[in-house]
Amino acid sequence: MLLCFNGDVPSAGVPVDRLRELQVGEIVNLPQIIVVGDQSSGKSSVLEAISRVRFPAKGDLCTRFATELVLRRAANTKIRVSIDSAQTGTSQQFKRTSFSKDALPDIITEATEKMGIRPGSTKGFSQDILRVEITDPDVYPVTLVDLPGFFHAETADQTKEGRKIVRQLAERYMKQKNSIILAVVSANHNLANQLVVEEARIHDPNRERTLGVITKPDLAAPGSQDEKKCLQLVRGQENIHKLKLGWHVLRNKSEGKEASTVDERDAEEEKFFQTGAWSNIAPSSRGIAYLRKKLSKVLLEHIRKTLPGLVEEIEASLSIRQHALDQLGKPRSTTQELREYLTGISVKFQHLANDGLGGRYGDDFFGDLYDNNHTRKLRACIRRLNRAFHATLIMKGADRDVELEDEDSGLSHGGFDWLADDKPPPEYLKPFLGLFDRFPKPDIITEEDLRDELGKLGAANQGTEFPTQPNAQLGHQLFREQAKKWSPIADFYLDTVTDFAKSFVEDLFIHIIGADQDTIKAILGFFVSDFFELKREALKDKLAEIIRPYQSGYGLPLDAEFHAALATRNAGREARRIVSLIEEKFPEVFNRKDGHGLDPDDLEESIKLAERAEISEFGTEKVIDMAMTQYEMSLRTFADNVVNLAAENCLISEIPDILTSMMVVQMSEERLQEIASESEDIQMERSQLQHEVEILREGLKKCQRSRVHEKTVLPNAFKNSPRTKNASNQASTPTTPRSTSSAVPEQPSYFGPQGRFSSAYSPQPGKTNGVSSNNSPTLLGVPLTNGSTSMPPKIFGNKVAIASS
Repeated sequence: MLLCFNGDVPSAGVPVDRLRELQVGEIVNLPQIIVVGDQSSGKSSVLEAISRVRFPAKGDLCTRFATELVLRRAANTKIRVSIDSAQTGTSQQFKRTSFSKDALPDIITEATEKMGIRPGSTKGFSQDILRVEITDPDVYPVTLVDLPGFFHAETADQTKEGRKIVRQLAERYMKQKNSIILAVVSANHNLANQLVVEEARIHDPNRERTLGVITKPDLAAPGSQDEKKCLQLVRGQENIHKLKLGWHVLRNKSEGKEASTVDERDAEEEKFFQTGAWSNIAPSSRGIAYLRKKLSKVLLEHIRKTLPGLVEEIEASLSIRQHALDQLGKPRSTTQELREYLTGISVKFQHLANDGLGGRYGDDFFGDLYDNNHTRKLRACIRRLNRAFHATLIMKGADRDVELEDEDSGLSHGGFDWLADDKPPPEYLKPFLGLFDRFPKPDIITEEDLRDELGKLGAANQGTEFPTQPNAQLGHQLFREQAKKWSPIADFYLDTVTDFAKSFVEDLFIHIIGADQDTIKAILGFFVSDFFELKREALKDKLAEIIRPYQSGYGLPLDAEFHAALATRNAGREARRIVSLIEEKFPEVFNRKDGHGLDPDDLEESIKLAERAEISEFGTEKVIDMAMTQYEMSLRTFADNVVNLAAENCLISEIPDILTSMMVVQMSEERLQEIASESEDIQMERSQLQHEVEILREGLKKCQRSRVHEKTVLPNAFKNSPRTKNASNQASTPTTPRSTSSAVPEQPSYFGPQGRFSSAYSPQPGKTNGVSSNNSPTLLGVPLTNGSTSMPPKIFGNKVAIASS
């Protein structure tokens, strides 16, 4: 941002400077200028011309990493130089006791060696950041960044990997929406071949925050296409690369004159622009003096536009960190604090666990109405799993599906309409039915084949029963064979219910505890894992108890219900058989034309035929009817018992008791320490979060105090009508137009051409508290103006800051 030293401080810049003082820039991206360009484009010379601080500027590519120069205001003068590692995130400091406007190249050279970038080394570039922090009573907050330039050709020092690092470093800054991109291009190279043009287009597609700078106009051949192209850019006559902030041209130091002073450089530039084609462009689009003025206006306007978004970013960052801090809970070191912490967790767990079991999904943990979370909305999940279990028993529970001669199938549909109508299952049930795909469908057997099979078995197992009566064991054995798949299906169902319940509990504890991974692991290990291991064994025991009567073959249904069901099945069978025989032998019985109808003798003959057809040698029809009746009645009972007596009673209903407040009260101090004590990482994280929350809160206050209060505007229907006599007065009274964001007010030059930096950060003779004896504003003891009240900024690298006085 700009440095503003006079009393007329632009209101837009005040909060940004104060945010830098508060170190808010360490958390959110503050408005800044990013200076980018290709190798040998003159980027470093542009930085030096703007800031009047010497940057490395050689013929080869010398910048190998990002350099941040941070100035902060403090009572005492000191310097801190460090390297922030991109790989480990740690900071390595090295001693530096003094700094001058010519010292930056030496610091960069020293850092280059510490990063392991040496001649002959395979490491050509680094993503580490060199950070130079200067504090002094007379400096204003400013952060400056210098970046490596883009390059095309690969050499021993400029590898493919190095080119990738350079792009990543530039992208890190260019993509920040609060940044102004200062794109530096060389006049003596084809514009289309300079990478910075396309990079700026990628990160600023609307071309609204990019300011183009053309360098080396003296090296472009007079009358050449390169010169003509650059002149068109500066005049705004070239549409493809047109920028809303425009283009500006600078002349760099001549070859061999790198040691010349900044004043000599500015004078030589001014002389160059007095002759040739470049003298015909507007003065406001050429030279370093006007570039400083242009940057002043551009940045102030950019701050006005980005400040509301900056406030939103601060609020969002504050909300995230406050939430993370809340998740960590209060600091806990004593036994009482540990017990209170665990008690709070247990109370929340029981409350939300009961909500999940009761189908009350109002808490954020369960998601919104349309969130189809299978594991968190536990009751909905269990009910769909129960339906899938019941449907699977109906479809796949029988060993064989008997295809009756007078019916489609011997299996009941159990109330599932889609099974009865032979339709696909509903969408909500498909994922749960898919869990049971491992179980095959039963084999098909016709009733005739089953009778033949049972006839052979009846002959082989005939006892003392009367002729045509079946052996009592034959029906039990047929039922036991049909129901032998119930146990594996039920066992899989109970395992699946347990998995869903465990996932629910794990998610719930993670949601409640938050970032404290040590406590999460301890609770899941000590309580959750043990609970579900015990419950799996209990469910297996309960299933064995429930299935035992059916596996033994003596799981008899109630007599009255069985008799009624069997009678209904027999009556239906006989009715269909008689109708079938009548239709076959006497088809005219249903023909009511010409007085024809059913004859009593014919009906008697039909009944006799039916009676004779029913009787088989071993009563196999009765065996089939009894076995199928028992199967259908027992399947409903078995499914109910597995769901209610096993899943619900032995597992689901006991989930809220995994961790209770009474268990916490009875815990020993050793167990409390083992479960709830804070690790050093958590303590450090809390301290860091508290520090950042404090910074963001203070920064937010600074921004809010700088906001211009706007009167609340109500809808027209609720506005008071103006009185007639005042309307005429108001019409004749001129009003002051409200300024808009697009208007850029004329500001004093904050990039004065006479700006200087002192050679050392120390008080100077004749100066008191940073102000010289002639009352002129100073920076580090050096007058910043020649009697003028406007102050030049001191801009290092790529960031410029506006600071309040």
